[in-house]
Amino acid sequence: MKNARVFFTKDGACKYISHLDTNRVMLRAIGKSRLDIWHTEGFHQHAYITFALPLSLGYASTCESMDFRLLDDNADMAAIPALLNACLPEGIRVYRCAEAKCKPADIDSATYDIHIEPMNPDDISEKELYEKLNNFLAQPEIIVEKKTKKGMKNVDLKGYILSCDLSCDDGVGMTMKLPAGSTLNINPSLFVTAFSAYCGVDLHSDVTRTGIYTKEGNPFE
Repeated sequence: MKNARVFFTKDGACKYISHLDTNRVMLRAIGKSRLDIWHTEGFHQHAYITFALPLSLGYASTCESMDFRLLDDNADMAAIPALLNACLPEGIRVYRCAEAKCKPADIDSATYDIHIEPMNPDDISEKELYEKLNNFLAQPEIIVEKKTKKGMKNVDLKGYILSCDLSCDDGVGMTMKLPAGSTLNINPSLFVTAFSAYCGVDLHSDVTRTGIYTKEGNPFE
């Protein structure tokens, strides 16, 4: 058997498909494409697939991945994207398939493109929003309430922002790198919620995950 990793994008209406439903969509696509992959060996046998880092509902992504085992060691991986795309809905597109190099446990961080705008444009101008965002990030600490296995806990988000580049070319936006993985995962929504409270304005955000990285800083492959 050969361990295969499929890389795909998720956007448009499909960003509102939950992780569980994404799993169902992929299983159906695999079945329709007639890919010969490994199935579980229980009473209810089914195709076995795994996802490295589940995506939050409402987020788009250019770097999602899914793993499965090909039963044919000589299978042409280069042909798999076209086979799956023919069976997938608009908004989910496979762009590469290769043998898995990293383990999901190696994931350490992720980058996000975040676009922010007020729910009511009359509440605050784009220039004011950008200035407030700069001031917000300049604070010595950014305390937010985060849900943990032991309940709600106050954490300093400032210490978890690995990098952040702001832009104001086409609306207020930023590219932010945050911890990600099974041990520690910081959701960008924590930042947006805290910034909204700081501004005293209801904000809407569009978030796209653009990269997933290992502890060494290399792309997850």
